[in-house]
Amino acid sequence: MRSILFAVLCVVSGMAAAAPYPCPPPLSASAVGCTLTSPGGTTTFQILAAAQIFGSAQNGAAVMLNMTNDNLPCNANYGQAVFAQPVMVGGVAHPEVEVSTSVNGSCTFDVTSRHPVQFLAVAPNFAATPVNITLNATAIAFLPDTFLSVAVSGNGSVYSNDSGISCGTDCTESYAPASVVTLTAVAGVGATFTGWSGDCAGAAATCAIAMSQTRNVTAHFASDAARVVEFYNATLDHYFITADANEATLVDNGGAGPGWVRTGLSFKPGGFAPVCRFYGSVSPGPNSHFYTSTAEECNALKALQAVIPASSPRWNYEGTAFATHLPANGTCPLFSIPVYRAYNNGFALGKESNHRFSTDPQAIQEVVARGWKFEGTVMCVLE
Repeated sequence: MRSILFAVLCVVSGMAAAAPYPCPPPLSASAVGCTLTSPGGTTTFQILAAAQIFGSAQNGAAVMLNMTNDNLPCNANYGQAVFAQPVMVGGVAHPEVEVSTSVNGSCTFDVTSRHPVQFLAVAPNFAATPVNITLNATAIAFLPDTFLSVAVSGNGSVYSNDSGISCGTDCTESYAPASVVTLTAVAGVGATFTGWSGDCAGAAATCAIAMSQTRNVTAHFASDAARVVEFYNATLDHYFITADANEATLVDNGGAGPGWVRTGLSFKPGGFAPVCRFYGSVSPGPNSHFYTSTAEECNALKALQAVIPASSPRWNYEGTAFATHLPANGTCPLFSIPVYRAYNNGFALGKESNHRFSTDPQAIQEVVARGWKFEGTVMCVLE
């Protein structure tokens, strides 16, 4: 057996469908190769190769065509020998006569922007003289890359299984449309991972994303020290909550007026939904705070604020109080617990409106027993 292995490299770039990419002529009659690349997307290549020998059937002349991409066989007739046939003259076989014998092969495969493919076609021959080998590469389809953008809220990082994403420093990467990327959230010191938003959901530390389109993901982390603290004013019969430690100290020291004391109840915030905080006013009121995690309710109150004059009772938007997860049909995700809301029915009773927000069912039952209205689960928090 005589065979020559020699690869001639050429760079093939992904372009429009059905675009030819001829490689340079081979430097050997038995081998030819290409390095195929696809900047900006995934190109489907079809490779056609043919090899020819000269020899006689009497001597067992034969040839085979072995095509590989990244050293993996890719043509259906890989390793299959084609033998020279006897020359027929007047119905009589002449196996001693040398004839030309050829073999053809084809491969179709994808090349991504992240991984060039080494293609090689080799034509081992037996008892024959190699004549030539040809190779034609054609791009028959192209899909542009999709992009994954990751953001981090709080003290933590996100990493991808392919090392392309390392966020906070490297937070955007391109991927082939067929890719599946697994992201892992890692909390920083003194923080807890509280969940994903965007094209990931839930609070599991890992998230697998099919990159069929551009994706955006945010990982949320909460400080282990952060708590939403509850206060009560017996004179007003009002409750108040805050996640701001400085504000809590201010209330402790009488900065919000006399009579406010901690109830001893608190919960840990964290999630992807911002909680809107509203305050009325001392006059004309309501002299109370209200919190909502639903964008619809928050936007509706903002819209009312824009049309109701300040001289009339209204809710005034103060910003984001903390973050939380959202219930679905009144049910919280398994990793979280519900925050219940009760309303003192102040509007109907002609007094200042006030709401109590608590994860403690007994605390809610206590005010409901005093005539407050139970309004269900409105947020989902970690503890």
